[in-house]
Amino acid sequence: MRERRRNYELMIIINPLHANEEGIAAAIERVTHSIQNAGGEVTSVNQASPWGRRKLAYPIREYASGEASRRNFTEGYYVLFTFGLSAGKVTDVERTLKLSDAVMRHLITVIEQKGSSADEAPEAVEAVAEQAE
Repeated sequence: MRERRRNYELMIIINPLHANEEGIAAAIERVTHSIQNAGGEVTSVNQASPWGRRKLAYPIREYASGEASRRNFTEGYYVLFTFGLSAGKVTDVERTLKLSDAVMRHLITVIEQKGSSADEAPEAVEAVAEQAE
């Protein structure tokens, strides 16, 4: 059975301790490789304005590498990925993100296709019924 391929957006927040040029490039490279290893294709990586280094809405308590206790972080480096991947392989990408020390938070969302016939079907049936009356 063929798995459905969907388009996704992934937002990651990179730990400010890893938010130098080498750390950001390494985190982006790791995420890109995990998507490609799962059979996906990265279409864009956006770290330009309004993304990049930003103040967080609330402090995040996170273990910093090499420290025994948690630390409060008030800013992070945001990166937005757009990619295509089969639905069953998203868990593989999430596993890689959870194991990465550089990524504090992540969120994967499905990009809904506009104009899909499945979404418009109930509205079209109602419109045809109203015209018939």
